[in-house]
Amino acid sequence: MPEYCVTGGTGFIAAYLVKALLEQGHTVRTTVRDPENVEKVGYLLELEGAHDRLKLMKANLMEEGSFDQAIDGVDGVFHTASPVVVPQDNNIQANLPLN
Repeated sequence: MPEYCVTGGTGFIAAYLVKALLEQGHTVRTTVRDPENVEKVGYLLELEGAHDRLKLMKANLMEEGSFDQAIDGVDGVFHTASPVVVPQDNNIQANLPLN
């Protein structure tokens, strides 16, 4: 049975992909920023088949090479991760263009 990697495992679409792949019997590696943060990843560990076939892998899109281990040797990658880079703006209303 093929093994897949789903990047950004805690995201909405990624979580459904992980769930569907596990339900079909696949082994799944999913990348998350902090696999030890049960508050953010705990629901993934409760999915049917997760105990035996889900591997949480630490990775961050902003760190070159951090996905290498997660994708090495898999049969396919579902790349749903996206960096969240939001500039800090302490005065949004003053800087918001009105036109």
